[in-house]
Amino acid sequence: MSASTELQKLRSVATGFMGARVLITANTLGVFELLERPLSAQSVSRRLNTSKRATEILLDALVSLGFLKKSGRRYQNSSVSNRFLLRKSPHYQGDLLRHYGNLWQSWSGLDEVVSRGEPSSAEFDFRAFIMAMDNIARFKVKEVMRKVRLKGVKRVLDLGGGPGTYSLAFARKAEEVVLYDRPETLKIAKENIRNDPFKDRVVLKAGDFMVDDLGEGYDMVFMSQILHSYSEKECLGLIKKVKRSLLDGGMVVIHEFYLDRTRTSPASGALFAVNMLVNTPSGRSYTHEELRSWLKKAGFRVFQSDRLQETVLIQAEKRGS
Repeated sequence: MSASTELQKLRSVATGFMGARVLITANTLGVFELLERPLSAQSVSRRLNTSKRATEILLDALVSLGFLKKSGRRYQNSSVSNRFLLRKSPHYQGDLLRHYGNLWQSWSGLDEVVSRGEPSSAEFDFRAFIMAMDNIARFKVKEVMRKVRLKGVKRVLDLGGGPGTYSLAFARKAEEVVLYDRPETLKIAKENIRNDPFKDRVVLKAGDFMVDDLGEGYDMVFMSQILHSYSEKECLGLIKKVKRSLLDGGMVVIHEFYLDRTRTSPASGALFAVNMLVNTPSGRSYTHEELRSWLKKAGFRVFQSDRLQETVLIQAEKRGS
């Protein structure tokens, strides 16, 4: 690799925050909801109560990034913005961008986090976080459901199920799905699932799964993107707890970001580990081997493991008592 190519890579990473901040700010202000139809910068600034000069500069930057189109003095959403940044779209990702805006604040303290080894104390928009999980799950749920072995599964525990996106998917196959999460999360989940025809199969159970009882008699426990928030010791303890909640022959399904043995690849997993450093006391991304080893130690037999882009889906069966 030539020096110029290396320098270009360095600068690309170092300036990546610029485009990200432009997109996040536009989403926060509500730019994309306005620009389903063409408007001038002056019209946009008047509706948003923002500076005309600043608004025009922001809109031009969005055109350069491919999120808007410009014709004469008028701006309009590009196809990608209409698909992903309008609330009425089934592919909506605006909640995720709001969550990224929250992460911007906590990541800005990374220097201090690394120095002290303690998470950021920046304020956190909890609702944006939960709905961001829904935005992400919408694009994962079909692939996950195709992989999960559901034969004979009647009762599912969706542990830390957040907005209920996966719970609804399981409700189409199982007789009952218990969505277990904290009370403040379940308030959001209840709103999110209220119009789904299978909502009556979803039971909301409030509690802290690290402390409280999980219940029992489940055919399957689904654990999507929760282990990375905890230490290795806590993860193993939770998996053992999950085993006790399962019927004989029951199964656990773990869906997580992953790292290779070196913990340096893929980049998505390595960077997500930094996100856990910034936002949790003891969390991180774990390797595929670590996840499998915890299952083995807890008394499970892994029977299937699939890579789903930046995540891994591991299915394991309970062995004995």
